Amino acid sequence: MKSACISVGGSLLAIVLVDSADTLPERGPTLLVRLQPYFPALPIMLVSIEDNGFRAFATFQTSELLALVQLENVNFVEVDFNAGPADAGTLPF
Repeated sequence: MKSACISVGGSLLAIVLVDSADTLPERGPTLLVRLQPYFPALPIMLVSIEDNGFRAFATFQTSELLALVQLENVNFVEVDFNAGPADAGTLPF
């Protein structure tokens, strides 16, 4: 998966690019729990790039934040989330 940490409105946020199905309420919460150790103390937004725009899932309101983020300008980094998180002092990118 590709991910990035960005500042939006003065707050640091982790964005993880995922398949469309991972932004659904049935799958999103489980994936957020699985990703949290990789982004300690950061809010995480799951984002899927669709033909007609973007879909997002998070534990917070995503529509206003997603409108502020210019995803085409974000430098995403490939991260192997199956390898296990790095130590708590460093982020995986």
